[in-house]
Amino acid sequence: MQPSILQWFIDQIETFSAAAWQQERRQLYADLLALNPSQETPLDEHVCLFVLTQIVAAHQLATSEAGKKTSRGRSAHETWYSKERQRLAKLLQDIAESPVVASFHSTIRYYPAADVTCPHGRNQKTCDALYALRLTLNLLERYPVPPGVRKQVARLRHLEPHLPQLRELCEPQGQPSQNATDHPDDAALATCERWDASVDEPILYLLGTVMNRLRQAGLSVAQSCGVVDRIVSWCFDRPDPGGTRPVHLAEHWRRLY
Repeated sequence: MQPSILQWFIDQIETFSAAAWQQERRQLYADLLALNPSQETPLDEHVCLFVLTQIVAAHQLATSEAGKKTSRGRSAHETWYSKERQRLAKLLQDIAESPVVASFHSTIRYYPAADVTCPHGRNQKTCDALYALRLTLNLLERYPVPPGVRKQVARLRHLEPHLPQLRELCEPQGQPSQNATDHPDDAALATCERWDASVDEPILYLLGTVMNRLRQAGLSVAQSCGVVDRIVSWCFDRPDPGGTRPVHLAEHWRRLY
């Protein structure tokens, strides 16, 4: 039986990924699961779990960095439109991040009042998110990254300077899959815009973490680049119609060392 935390990370990815590529992402998840030799694989050796944690981490890095950037050269209408989209996306984000909301699509599923606070005294969603970040960092310690992405890992560590250990946190439990038509596309599009604002660093991060782990799992450079390309295409809505991205990824991979 696959660990429920896999579904939790998939749920997180689905909240910021465009609904248009949901079928492609489902195939990506299935292919990642197939990389594990056994369903009883320990969490710290689970290839699929490692990759999922890094996709969420790349999104966190992209959104945190984008907040420091400002857009230039836009017309008044383009500026207004961008701000309005950000305002609406913020409203959706505020709802999704409320401690009483377990999941948010076209309808809201509330936590029971007794479940809002976890056994550690935190909001359940806060505890889940802290667990996810701690697990991500623990996995990065077990599978060190190339020198070229150590700066990004350091930034990830500084997102929560006083991060508890896993034993002091709740392991997230995944929720049942949602219908693709229920996906909040405005929120997803706003995320893609934030990703574009910091595209180089997140892709570099994925290349250094995900590809490094896939190579250790026995995939070739070409196969590993293909997986990273699919992640960028389907999780961050940046498809590559020309099919040239994997070649460029391989070139960047060699520079990381």
